[in-house]
Amino acid sequence: MRFALMIAAAAFLGLAASADGVGSKAVTAPALDPLTATDGPAAPGHERYKYRHGATYKVDAGSTPLACEAACGSEDSCQAWSFVEAYGDSAARCELKAGGGKIEENLLATSAVSPRTDDLIWGKDAEPAPTETLAGEPEPDVPGN
Repeated sequence: MRFALMIAAAAFLGLAASADGVGSKAVTAPALDPLTATDGPAAPGHERYKYRHGATYKVDAGSTPLACEAACGSEDSCQAWSFVEAYGDSAARCELKAGGGKIEENLLATSAVSPRTDDLIWGKDAEPAPTETLAGEPEPDVPGN
């Protein structure tokens, strides 16, 4: 009898643990056909498959991540942006953000910080910092030098 009660309790706990309120459809992403996808590799600085939450102040119809980046760069209050691809009945959209926000994985999104913010942090014509060798270490052997 105790064994039957233990099995019943385990089954009840298993049902309670699986009933977390999130259906399997809520966490799955749509399949994308790579042969019909129109976008190529992400541009430098773009966070592919990432969505930025927070401080969305403007939502426009979107066409491409590059157009969304340009829209963000032309507005003084824009600090970041997220472009979300069209899916089902929802059209593609460009969301301009007044803050960076939390980043979440989203297979339909491409995000980045504003190009103006990049210019402020890195400089408009930023180049990679020169590499230095530590004192006492031999110079690296680079072909052609």
